[in-house]
Amino acid sequence: MNKNFYNIDDVSQIVGEQKHTIRFWESRISKLKVIRTQSGHRLYDYENLLLLKKIKNLLDVQKLTLDGVNDYLSKSKSKNKSLNDNILSDLKDLLGLLKNSK
Repeated sequence: MNKNFYNIDDVSQIVGEQKHTIRFWESRISKLKVIRTQSGHRLYDYENLLLLKKIKNLLDVQKLTLDGVNDYLSKSKSKNKSLNDNILSDLKDLLGLLKNSK
C-alpha cells in the first residue's frame, strides 16, 4: 500500500477493528491525531496506521485499558527522548575525541 492517506474504511480493514471502535480510540488516546478534510472525513497517515496497530496490540495482547495505553505511549515517548539524548551526547563525545586525535 503506497497511499499517503487512508480513509476509515481502509484503516478498519487493515487494523481489523470496527470503524466505531477506531473513532472511539481517537477520542480517548491523546497521541492519536487524525487529519480531517473540509467535509469532516477522517484521513489517517502511515504513522497513525502504525499507532492504531500498536494500540490494538496493547489492548488485545497485553490487556491494557485505554488509560493504560495512554500511560504506556507517554512513557515510551519520554524513554525514547532520553535514549535519543544519550545517543546524541555519546556521538558528540566521540566526535570530540576524533577531532582531538587528528
